[in-house]
Amino acid sequence: MKLSQKQQQIVNHKDGALLVEAGPGSGKTRVLIERIKSLLTSTKRGKVLALTFSNLAADEMKDRLAEDHFFEDQIERATVGTIHSFCLDLVQSRGNLIGLNSDMVLFENEEDRRAVLKDVFIENSQLKDFLARYEDKSQIMQRILQLITDQKKKFVLPDDCAINAPFPLIYSEYNQKLLDQNAMDFDDILFFAYRVLTENPSVVRMYNSLYRYICIDEAQDLNFAQYQVVKALCGENFNNIMMVGDANQSIYGFNGSDSEFMTKYFVTDFAPTIYKLNENYRSAKRIVEFANRLQHYDSVTNYVYDGELAAIRLADEENEAKYIADKIEQLMRDGHPDVEGSLTVDRIAVIARNRYVFSHLEQELASRNIPFFFKKNSTGIENESDYMKIFDLAIRILINKKDYIHLTQLKKIIDSSKNMELSEVSGMSVLQEVLIHTAYENMLPALECLEKETLNFGNALSILDTLLPDFDDDERYLVAMDIQQWRKHWKKYCMLVPKENRTLTSFRNQISLGKTKEIEVNSGISFLTAHMSKGLQFDVVFIMGLCEGTFPDYRAVKGGNTQLAQEMNNMYVAVTRAKRLCYMTYPAKKRMPWGDIKSQTSSRYIRDIVVL
Repeated sequence: MKLSQKQQQIVNHKDGALLVEAGPGSGKTRVLIERIKSLLTSTKRGKVLALTFSNLAADEMKDRLAEDHFFEDQIERATVGTIHSFCLDLVQSRGNLIGLNSDMVLFENEEDRRAVLKDVFIENSQLKDFLARYEDKSQIMQRILQLITDQKKKFVLPDDCAINAPFPLIYSEYNQKLLDQNAMDFDDILFFAYRVLTENPSVVRMYNSLYRYICIDEAQDLNFAQYQVVKALCGENFNNIMMVGDANQSIYGFNGSDSEFMTKYFVTDFAPTIYKLNENYRSAKRIVEFANRLQHYDSVTNYVYDGELAAIRLADEENEAKYIADKIEQLMRDGHPDVEGSLTVDRIAVIARNRYVFSHLEQELASRNIPFFFKKNSTGIENESDYMKIFDLAIRILINKKDYIHLTQLKKIIDSSKNMELSEVSGMSVLQEVLIHTAYENMLPALECLEKETLNFGNALSILDTLLPDFDDDERYLVAMDIQQWRKHWKKYCMLVPKENRTLTSFRNQISLGKTKEIEVNSGISFLTAHMSKGLQFDVVFIMGLCEGTFPDYRAVKGGNTQLAQEMNNMYVAVTRAKRLCYMTYPAKKRMPWGDIKSQTSSRYIRDIVVL
């Protein structure tokens, strides 16, 4: 497809800062690729540096650059990678300027960091005396490691941190211990790169000479450290930097990303020429107009297809599942005038706020032999409720009486100040001490059941279910669904392991190895949570379970402000995954796992459109 006039202006833009605020389907990746090609073919020297946030995105950019055979002789002048990979290369090649060796290794996991910190206390008598004052040494060490991470992410050196003594000394000694082993932790990568750049103007000048142009993709996902590195890389005078992103697709706030680094700070610091790509070449008119209303965008007028968007109210979850299954069969049988070619399962997705919403649809599609798959994370089990997260942590403490890491996590969730060390008493005694007189003490009988010689995890889950605290319906629902998930894992484990060989340790290890997971098939209708769907596109998208309290999630409703803004972005991302057809559904009533029927209200996101 030929570039639009606005897209061509961006491609032709040569010198000076450039901000491209690009909506979904506006061709931003194509524009970025075409501009890189244009810059390299129009300049005879210098390279282009293109940075993004994931290896997958970087590989896609490289592949798309390599597709153009006419461009083959220029490809070596484009450096494409992630911000972290670029910074690691910078540190390894120029780290000597701040006293580092070129062959440093990375200590990326928490156990390595804890071991380094432990050596700091052992080998310094002053710090050893400091640690001796605390009964819960595990907790204080965990807190110190978090403080070190916080300081490094803010680019604060030990001598400059505003935390009371002896923390600056601990921080300094910790860093020295890493250097003594020729190592750095993960937080050091950006910090060291920043120091190299800010302490050595000649390095900045060298990079500005080597890279005539810098391009940052998905710039809405920048965090403080990443933005500061990019800014330091540009130095005082370099201004040939381009940022591309969509503020409404910033859904990683929990990792520190903030779209304001693109929309506010970059604008203040670089005074870029700003282009807004509102034309959508991927999605149909009705889908884009609905997405624009969610985020209060101006209407887009450049459409190739009208498409279809509807909100449908169904009697209950069973009828919601049947409607979706019927619609999928009808579309695959008859097609749709706004979709080219026949509609196959790989062109259809179903999106929900959390994975439990899919349960009735899974059964319905399975009964009709319609293939589907649910993209799950790599871990064996994922609890949605805090109550079952505590239960899982308690199991880990039962099977490993030296597991101070998970005890610390448990105490953090329940906000416990009780000082107990696993070396002093057994796992169950610790759990009794920590959980008593908290909202989680009702699970103690279930945990005691797990200490019996013959393991019957199903009985423990039944006890847990019977003695649940007085939760509100939303929390109780998540706990009940988590318990059902644990039952599935136990059932699969029982099929794999003879009764006489079943132990709690074996069960938990089998879960961790993924042995008790349902077999994952990556073909068929895609089932995706809103977070999993980012970056994907489908001709047909169903968004189900659009009830208030489910999508938006009830916890975000209670939290308000920032959390609700994130939920709105989640909905925006979900809708804009659809290229042609989008059907949004919700059940008027929902049966709770304990048998109650609860009336539902439609999500605030679909109240301004006609619900069929």
